[in-house]
Amino acid sequence: MKNTIAFLFLALLGYGAQAQVKIEPGVRAGLNLATFTDSNMDTKADFYVGGLLGIKLASFYTLQPEITYSRQGAKANYLIGYPNVEPAPATGEQDLSVSYLSFAVMNKFRIVEGFHGIVGPSIDFRLSDNFDSYIYNDDLMDFDFALNGGLGYTLPIGLTFEARYKLGLVDIFGDIYHDDYYYEDDNFDLVLNSVIQLGVTYTFK
Repeated sequence: MKNTIAFLFLALLGYGAQAQVKIEPGVRAGLNLATFTDSNMDTKADFYVGGLLGIKLASFYTLQPEITYSRQGAKANYLIGYPNVEPAPATGEQDLSVSYLSFAVMNKFRIVEGFHGIVGPSIDFRLSDNFDSYIYNDDLMDFDFALNGGLGYTLPIGLTFEARYKLGLVDIFGDIYHDDYYYEDDNFDLVLNSVIQLGVTYTFK
């Protein structure tokens, strides 16, 4: 048994010595199409920008830590005035923005030449927001955990076109009940960040 363990250990050492681990830094940027789940809010267009470090551990697998500045949120419809009171309330729209600094550990898997799938978790720290407490609860959570997944295509020059979906796992209002009659839809049971990201990545070879 001891000889078997020693053999496996030496074999792993030999594989590690022969493996060519490549480290490639890079940058990423693109378009956020963001909204909140469990609401009637519309999609808001904004942007993300950041950096990454690709650690290629095998021909089919790259570990990719990332740091990203991401502007998210939604477009909210609300009522200006009181329901069932004359004069009738008018409809308004507010562009709700929340900015996060996101730290992700992504796992990139080669599918075929040029194409890859990518998946991984992130933790996002809220930097700022424009929520107005008069219209909407502005006591937002300071952080969010999220799951990220997507597909991409990389050109030989190191330029990658990528599409991802990011779903937050933490209610942005925490455990505070956010009932507000100013909004057309006040049934917010669980409000999560929901973001489609379309962008490009460039890695320095």
